[in-house]
Amino acid sequence: MEITLTLPLSYTLPSLYTNAEPKVIALALSLGAEAYESLEGTAVALARSETNAEAVAKVTAEFNGEIEALSTEYKQKLKLLAQEKARAEETCSAIQTTLTALESQQSLSRAQIQKETKDSYQDLLKAKEEQIATLQKTLEQHIEGMSGKVELLQNSITRTFASSKDKGSYGENFIEGMLKKAFDCDIQVVSKEAQSADIRMVRGPQLEYFWEIKNYTRMVTSEEIEKFRRDMRLHPEVCGGFLVSLRTGITGRNRGGDIDIEFLEDGRFIVYISTLMAREDIVFYLQTLRPLLQVIEAMAKPAKTDSDTVRVLESKSVMITNLLRSHSVSIAKHKNSLVSHRKRCDQMFAEFQAYLMESDTQVQNVLRIAIGTEEESDEIQRDSETYLPALVFSKERLSDLEGRSKAFVSWLLGAAEVREGGDLRVKDLIDKARDKGFSEKFVRESREEIFQPTSWASRSPLIVGLVWKI
Repeated sequence: MEITLTLPLSYTLPSLYTNAEPKVIALALSLGAEAYESLEGTAVALARSETNAEAVAKVTAEFNGEIEALSTEYKQKLKLLAQEKARAEETCSAIQTTLTALESQQSLSRAQIQKETKDSYQDLLKAKEEQIATLQKTLEQHIEGMSGKVELLQNSITRTFASSKDKGSYGENFIEGMLKKAFDCDIQVVSKEAQSADIRMVRGPQLEYFWEIKNYTRMVTSEEIEKFRRDMRLHPEVCGGFLVSLRTGITGRNRGGDIDIEFLEDGRFIVYISTLMAREDIVFYLQTLRPLLQVIEAMAKPAKTDSDTVRVLESKSVMITNLLRSHSVSIAKHKNSLVSHRKRCDQMFAEFQAYLMESDTQVQNVLRIAIGTEEESDEIQRDSETYLPALVFSKERLSDLEGRSKAFVSWLLGAAEVREGGDLRVKDLIDKARDKGFSEKFVRESREEIFQPTSWASRSPLIVGLVWKI
């Protein structure tokens, strides 16, 4: 170690450093150096200690100042927040008071509306009940009057059909009325004349026709057919004749269409009509004979009785019979067309009736909401807001269904879910529904009412669009 000391010129070294031995001087210097180093270290440590204390005190003072500033700012903000909280609490209190008043007013208004609606409904119901009672009384009076008329009519019909004479008179009068509606010509009942038919129809000069009416419960015999032929031969001025059986067939003349024709040896015709009363529209059926009469009236005078003429007449008879049958088939087609049109009208009426029932259901729901309890109103609103998937169900909302149908669909929506491309077996549905109290008959009968035809087709073992929930 080397220590350099700076001393003044007047400094006098101790005698030790000049007179003592070098070892002693070296030892003294070493001890002095160590003492100096120790003193220097102590001084440096003391200086450092004093410097750190000042720095810590300064930092602490600055920190305390910042803490105090932050505390002051925090207290100010806290005070502002407390003020805002107080104002918010006052506002909430005012809103709560207003809400309570509105709820009270709403409750009173609802109670008043329910009371007024109930009173109005009761008045309406009372008026309707009185109207129904009046109509029922009037209906009972009409029914009693009609019952008496029906009984008189039944007794009259019983007496009329008690004898063959009365049955014959009834048949003559009935056909007379039908002919007057079907043909615009002179119709006369001549049954009381000897060797004549029951009715004579005159369509013009030398255009007379006989109508023989049979109102039997048995077949018209061949003897009665021959008697009509004889009457025709006894009246050569008659152009043709019609033998009509109202309720039964005619012996040897029951062919397709219940109509047949033959020509006598003098060229005149006889048309055989069986079971006329079985026709739905007798007047229309008789009017279909007009083409035959027009053809006959346009023909030449009766031909002579030779073999060639008879063959010609027979061929004409076959042709006319075929034409009449074809005409009957054409009339049947028109009748089927009318029946189809009637079915379409019935279908339109059924759809309109369904719309009316749906509207009636909606009105009933409105009345139930108006006069019902809060729970009933909530239930109706929930059903109205429950839309049914159009992929599976034919109804739009759950409220469109009633009674067991609504309960069945509610259960099915909880047990299964709609999934496009999925399906479930009808047998499984019936088994699960039976456990819930729905019979197999009810489930199958509800197919057309509840499900889409594309989802559950007739006779299909699967229901498309539904899968069971796991």
